[in-house]
Amino acid sequence: MHKNSWYSLIKRKSFVLRRLSIKNRLLAAFVITSLLPVVFVSVYSNMKYETSVTNKMSAYSMQILDELSQNATRELEQYETLSENIIINHLIQNGIPRFNQMSDYEKNQLQTQIGDEMGQQIFQLGNISNVMILTNSGESFFDLGFELYPAKPIQSMLEETKQSFGNAYWTYLRSSRGTNTIALSRRIYAEDKLNKQLGYLIIFIDEKVFSRNIYKFVNLGAGSSIYISDASGMVISSLSDDIPKGSHFAEKEVFDTIDKQFNQEEKLSAFHTDVGKHQFLVGSSYIRSANWFFVGMIPQKFIVSELSEMRRNIVFICLVVLLLSGMISMWIYFTISNPMRSLLLYAKQIRMGRLEATTSTRNAYPDEMDKLTETIDGMVEQLKQLIGQVQSEQQAKRDAELKMLQAQINPHFLFNTLNSLKWSAMLGGNESVTSGIESLSELLRSTIMVKDEFIPLQTEIENLLHYATIQKIRYGDSFVLHTDVDEDLSVDLVPKFILQPIVENSILHGVGDDEKRVGIWVKASRENHVLTIRITDNGKGFDMNDVKTNPKSHSKLSGLGIANVDERIKLHFGAAFGLVTTSVIGEGTETVITLPVYTHEGDMERYV
Repeated sequence: MHKNSWYSLIKRKSFVLRRLSIKNRLLAAFVITSLLPVVFVSVYSNMKYETSVTNKMSAYSMQILDELSQNATRELEQYETLSENIIINHLIQNGIPRFNQMSDYEKNQLQTQIGDEMGQQIFQLGNISNVMILTNSGESFFDLGFELYPAKPIQSMLEETKQSFGNAYWTYLRSSRGTNTIALSRRIYAEDKLNKQLGYLIIFIDEKVFSRNIYKFVNLGAGSSIYISDASGMVISSLSDDIPKGSHFAEKEVFDTIDKQFNQEEKLSAFHTDVGKHQFLVGSSYIRSANWFFVGMIPQKFIVSELSEMRRNIVFICLVVLLLSGMISMWIYFTISNPMRSLLLYAKQIRMGRLEATTSTRNAYPDEMDKLTETIDGMVEQLKQLIGQVQSEQQAKRDAELKMLQAQINPHFLFNTLNSLKWSAMLGGNESVTSGIESLSELLRSTIMVKDEFIPLQTEIENLLHYATIQKIRYGDSFVLHTDVDEDLSVDLVPKFILQPIVENSILHGVGDDEKRVGIWVKASRENHVLTIRITDNGKGFDMNDVKTNPKSHSKLSGLGIANVDERIKLHFGAAFGLVTTSVIGEGTETVITLPVYTHEGDMERYV
């Protein structure tokens, strides 16, 4: 941008500062120029430090979660290996196909043999609360019997196992006694026919194998939490009672973000989110074998807790800078305000007419105040010269007023003469001439004596009636004028003499040789702050095309003319207002005038 453009922009915007006192302007300037850099640098440093701490904490938490997920994966693999050994056991492979043909005794004997043969492997791992083998129909083939589980969750888990694409399906289940367990289920296929499903194996593992053995002693910071959840956000394992197992603890958006980043093939992810009224750094690590996530949530307030001391120091520095800036700005303010007050007192004395007054600031210091005082002194000298000039002009003004009074004698003489003629006509019994002279007198009075451009609608109607009375001297009873104006519209102001040219147009174009009595109607209405005046007649009418091709024959009437009326209205109120005339030969003419509604001349400022 050009230098002059910058200068113009600053000059235009300076009016905002001019609303403040000089003291406040100086104080604001010093505070901004001194405090703003300190605040900017402090805030920038604080943000960089916070970002650095957050990044380090994020990297640390990702490393911890990655190690935890690897430990959990190794733990899960042990139970998956156990499940593989169980489903290929010959007792199970041979027993399930003929289970329905066995007697109860044979079934009990088979379950005892399976328990004896598989017991060592099951109890070697520990933390197993139960092992169940079900047929395809859901009938119990083998049950270790340590814990009982409701049938409905078992059935739901089997449905999920059918839909799972992997060999194993992991989920959370609560036993009938309320024990939190992690369930591993998988389908059992015939060893000789891999596409033939024999039943289902379910291994129930105590949840504590994860919460106590894998991540019990891991601490990501005060207020932080670690838990395992499945892909839907359901909590599988946790240490805190505030994160109930089997529930969806975090907001749905949290796991939408985790799932999105996992879909982008990122095993680890970290992001910030709001949970409730608090902000957290959320880290996650994917456990592929179980389709789980290790989730760590670290409160943001813990991450930035070390910034509190830095922020207190920043506030202290800002207060010191603010105090020093205020002291310096006040000192500079007094060097400006003292001579300004002296100059202001000098100006007040001049305003009171004491042109001989002087000021002590003149030639005291070579600054702008001294130049301003010098300029005011020059203005005082010019005032003294102008006073003498005004005194001589006042005498000339009085002479002009005397001539104006003399000029007003002629209108008064004209009105007095018309009044004398009216009384003479009355004494002679000529009522038509009497009414005509009286109406002419009122019209002349309104034209000459009333200088207002805008008059009440009621006054305009009265002038129109006077005009009609005068025209009846010439046209007799060949026309009749009707007016319909509500009383609440009579105070609305309208431009003077806008109706007379239109009514005259109705008389000239309406009255014909057929001795038909022409009716002229004037009606006013108001709607949506618009005053509408309709002048309608049932006279001869005229050809609108003739008006367009030969406008001079219809535009000038009674010295004012319809076109003149339309032009006056548009000049005052804009193109949205004015008049529109329509006429049909043999039917009559209608003219519609639209004006804005106002009752005081001061309202004209909205349109001028």
